[in-house]
Amino acid sequence: MASSAQEEAQVAGQFAGVTIPIDTDDNDSAYAESTHESDTESLASSILRYRWEHGRRYHAYKDGQYWGPNDEKQLDAEDFVHQMFLLVLDSKLFLAPLREPKKVLDIGTGSGIWAIDFADQFPSAEVIGVDLSPVQPSFVPPNCRFEVEDITQPWTYKVNSFDYVHLRMMTGSIPDWTEFHKEIYRHLKPGGWVEQLELSSKAQSEDGTVREGHPQAFTTWSKLFKELGDISGRTFLICEEAKGHITAAGFTNVQETRIKIPIGPWSKDEKMKKWGLWNRVYLEDALEGFALRGLTTALGWTYEETQVFFADMRKCLRDPAIHSYVDMSVVIGQKPLES
Repeated sequence: MASSAQEEAQVAGQFAGVTIPIDTDDNDSAYAESTHESDTESLASSILRYRWEHGRRYHAYKDGQYWGPNDEKQLDAEDFVHQMFLLVLDSKLFLAPLREPKKVLDIGTGSGIWAIDFADQFPSAEVIGVDLSPVQPSFVPPNCRFEVEDITQPWTYKVNSFDYVHLRMMTGSIPDWTEFHKEIYRHLKPGGWVEQLELSSKAQSEDGTVREGHPQAFTTWSKLFKELGDISGRTFLICEEAKGHITAAGFTNVQETRIKIPIGPWSKDEKMKKWGLWNRVYLEDALEGFALRGLTTALGWTYEETQVFFADMRKCLRDPAIHSYVDMSVVIGQKPLES
């Protein structure tokens, strides 16, 4: 029987160097699927308040630490992409070779859907989901709980206490990724695992239908996020850089699984066609949440300018002649047993 390490290597290996076959049939119809404030404001009230900008809701606690909204539209998008990740990863919630984890931390838990699913799968584990927004459901498994924390500040958890730390879709959130992973390293038990999943903000193609300057909206999108990362000091290129930071933090057995996910159902491979449809629906729904605040507050765009740009992006996402994809990266690393 193959070992866990061998199995994970096989999972990573099956995607290495994979090209996406193009479906010459463009018909995808089969896949058409008021708060009360006292003179002394409590921490609780600051956590529960929100900010509204251009009709979208954002966290007020540590306002500006995270770029995305926390309203129902955004939470629905998070739940949707969670299902897409399960589809891509063959229903796996994780790729790390876990046995019977006892204490687990889910960083940037968002809607809490991953933490809830993990707690259901491992009923003997204590699962803690942390986020800046208290938007998670109250009806959860008894071994799961959620906490409001600014994870970029010194941690209040005991060192050497977690068996597994999970994070995903944290791009644009962390000032120093190597130091952040060192903090994770300190709080993992010897032999514990970290796992990070990220989607790239850069659309690519294998046939030249996406290239520098074409389509213009895609080129602008990637440049805007590079600029926003430079301004905020929190890179949006973590999909491309996560493996290096995890390695630099001292983890061993670092493995990266990189998977190409089409944008739209243009592939003739039935599996990738389905991935592409899910990815397109997700991106169309999440475009505004990704970029609205950054474009209007950091780059000075008007709301009307953002809506024109988002409309151009959606046209590109739906153009069957553009055979685009984005990379998804899953990186795992282990804290050495001897530590």
